[in-house]
Amino acid sequence: MNLVENKAANPELAKLEKNLYDLADIYRKHQTYIKTKYKISALDMEILQLVIVEGPKKMKEIGEHFQVKLSTLTSIIDKIERKRLVKRVNSRHDRRVVHLAASPKGKQVYTDYSNHIQLIAKMLQTSLDDQQLSALLEGLDRLSQLVNADD
Repeated sequence: MNLVENKAANPELAKLEKNLYDLADIYRKHQTYIKTKYKISALDMEILQLVIVEGPKKMKEIGEHFQVKLSTLTSIIDKIERKRLVKRVNSRHDRRVVHLAASPKGKQVYTDYSNHIQLIAKMLQTSLDDQQLSALLEGLDRLSQLVNADD
């Protein structure tokens, strides 16, 4: 059953399905915002976020986290390293191990991006009452659990 068929059979399900399509559209627009403002892809920003929030990571850990082959990841990291957003750092314990860390410029880019996300969250928070916000947060948590259950 598709969205059109769902409207008649189950209006609530049809509304939920439309909201999921809208959410996907919002994410696509957000990807365009990142590409336009920061001149990097959304994945590049997510990698930058990972190494800032969780600290330096091995390439293998980053590849596993984003489900990207190491050969593909190497070219992605090369690109964002050329933009001076990240740097490769050899491990002190084993020189064969290379960690990826954020550069000062990368931290600055991420701080600006994080401020943008925080502004959107505050606008959403002020537009909802406490009950609506709580329901939204619970719904998003549940959506995340369902989508990530396949991992």
